[in-house]
Amino acid sequence: MSVVDLLVPELKSNDAIGAHTLLLRDLFVEQGSMVRFVAEQPSSMDEDVIVLPAWKKPGDLIVLQHGIGSQLAAAVVRRQLPVVLNYHNITPPEFVEPWDAAQVAGLRWGRAQLHQLAPFSRRAVADSRYNANELVDAGFTDVRVAPVLWNTRENDDRQTDRDTPVILFVGRVAANKCHHDLIAAIAALQPSHPTARLLVVGSAASGSYQRALDAYAKRLGVADRVDFVGAVDDATLASYLTRASVFLCLSEHEGFCVPVVEAMAAGIPVIAYDAAVLPETVAHAGIVLGNKSPLTVATAIARVLDDPALRKHLIDRGRLRAEDFSLANSREANRAAYDGLVTG
Repeated sequence: MSVVDLLVPELKSNDAIGAHTLLLRDLFVEQGSMVRFVAEQPSSMDEDVIVLPAWKKPGDLIVLQHGIGSQLAAAVVRRQLPVVLNYHNITPPEFVEPWDAAQVAGLRWGRAQLHQLAPFSRRAVADSRYNANELVDAGFTDVRVAPVLWNTRENDDRQTDRDTPVILFVGRVAANKCHHDLIAAIAALQPSHPTARLLVVGSAASGSYQRALDAYAKRLGVADRVDFVGAVDDATLASYLTRASVFLCLSEHEGFCVPVVEAMAAGIPVIAYDAAVLPETVAHAGIVLGNKSPLTVATAIARVLDDPALRKHLIDRGRLRAEDFSLANSREANRAAYDGLVTG
């Protein structure tokens, strides 16, 4: 029986990389392999994890989940281990540096490690073509594309309130995700839709950025229309998805963007900015804006809220697009991406 080691800096089920790693484990187990988790610290979950210093004998296949600089990646390079890199992208440091200098070192380290890992790569698996292009530029030669493994929620019981539209965004409160543009758009929307609210779900990655957002909302006079609810459990997130009128993503850097797929699967019209991976993930299933001036974004939101035919079109197209990333389809894509790497 082959032994597969899945390396992840921290194994958590409530983030995209952690959930993906758990589902990837299931895929390898179904194919007859024994799977071990290797992490930099013990998991808070009920999962057996080999903490890095105790990882003495590598398995037959090593798969490294890479989304930030890590001691795991450093160990692979130091020991010159043949590895499959599963790449989820790393936020460019320039987005973070003005708000949280402490995070910059880890981001730069992670990007530098891409070039260090390339010579030891048996194969690389990127969860988008956007990410795959970065790997090719970093020197990886055998690069496959397979989406994040994720259990998307489908919801046929929509409970949106036409009198109080909810504009939803889900994602860490971090500068690259441009929450300031969301706030500006809500302010521009107020004259035509004064009851519209912005609901932001996600933990604050930077306290200074969060404080600046709170002050910005007050300055624009929409603090009472903007709700930052922090990280929530699955049941609460499902309830927010049920109530949302529009999913708005004005991020300037995403590597895949699971929340956009979740929104489409839940029947929420999507408006996104034409940056990074978003045109690839959304494709023709939402409104992709080349200009995110507040008035442009507010006009797009108003059209979706006020035009039932357009709204239905976006919901129907979104659900079709989300099916491309269903767990069944994503499992098949990942199975193909790792084909031939495990024997016996």
